[in-house]
Amino acid sequence: MCNMVRYPFRCPESQRNVSPQPPQRVALSQVTGDPDFLVIMPTIRQVAERAKVSISTVSAVLNQSAYVSPELTLRVEQAARELRYTANAVARGLQSQRTRLIGMLVPDIAEPVYSLMVQGVERSLRQAGYSLLLGSTHNRQREQSRYLGMLRSKQVDGMLLLLGFGPEDEIAEAVESQLPLVFVAREPKSVAGDVVMVDNAEGARKGVAALIARGHRRIGLVVGPRDLAVSRSRIDGWRAALAQAGLGADESLICEGDYTDGSGRAALQKLLALREPPTAVFATGFLMMTGCLAECRALGLAVPSQLELMTWSDSPLLDVFDPPISSVEQPSAEMGERAAELILRRIANKDLPPQTIVLPTHVRLRG
Repeated sequence: MCNMVRYPFRCPESQRNVSPQPPQRVALSQVTGDPDFLVIMPTIRQVAERAKVSISTVSAVLNQSAYVSPELTLRVEQAARELRYTANAVARGLQSQRTRLIGMLVPDIAEPVYSLMVQGVERSLRQAGYSLLLGSTHNRQREQSRYLGMLRSKQVDGMLLLLGFGPEDEIAEAVESQLPLVFVAREPKSVAGDVVMVDNAEGARKGVAALIARGHRRIGLVVGPRDLAVSRSRIDGWRAALAQAGLGADESLICEGDYTDGSGRAALQKLLALREPPTAVFATGFLMMTGCLAECRALGLAVPSQLELMTWSDSPLLDVFDPPISSVEQPSAEMGERAAELILRRIANKDLPPQTIVLPTHVRLRG
């Protein structure tokens, strides 16, 4: 009898009506490079034969694409478990032109606002029957390039991008390729697309105004690189708050960081070395703020009595800091949810005009 499971390519035509037995797993130690020893995984046809239903019924159950009676659903699920069958998402995608996978790139998953965004995205995608592939670029152009290529090769249905530093040539290529894209938190400079963001200028203005209301007149600002639109907008907000209060904007109070704690420490050292150092510092990234706080402790500066700190974050961790740190809060989880809605809308209709959603921020004073 011809063994169709191990040697389907060697079976004579006359013997190919033999029902195959469930495939056996071959230990990796047995793999010799001979094609005879290739591991053959179970197929959807074998699941259908085990459950005594049609292939279309198995497909409907596993993909939840059509109604199947509870009795048949149970039989299919039991057969799939017995055969250890796992549907291949990419194979399904080749047939349906959809993989139901969304890629997402964030600058640094350690930054709480990004973790909250990912939670919002994942929750909304799961409800829509999609899965999420996540990559953290650590704000490095090289990592962003690597992930962009990898995600596109994985045949994702769309991508959510929190832009890193550097040129946007690859972003433009991705847009031109007609791959559905949504930009989150950081809007691109040179390409048009769907965007979910907050009003960074207004958020910074409100944060600095709150510090002014607390009696501060020299307020340091720690932002990301100025080639990011988000950084320029926050600088504009800082200037606007000072102007509204009739205070001069001393540009030496602005420091650039890279959203790491190390850059926060370096920024605070630079600010404290000024002839007239600030009495408050607004670090517009959670990790940059923790760097500022660590440097204060290393120098023996009391927070907030000797130097007040503010950050840009809606992390619940801020409530348990000692002392608690005031912040400009953005609805990070909602940003993720709205981004997921936009990417699903874009997948359904690529011809829709680009949409920009701007969500509000608010100041939360602590301590």
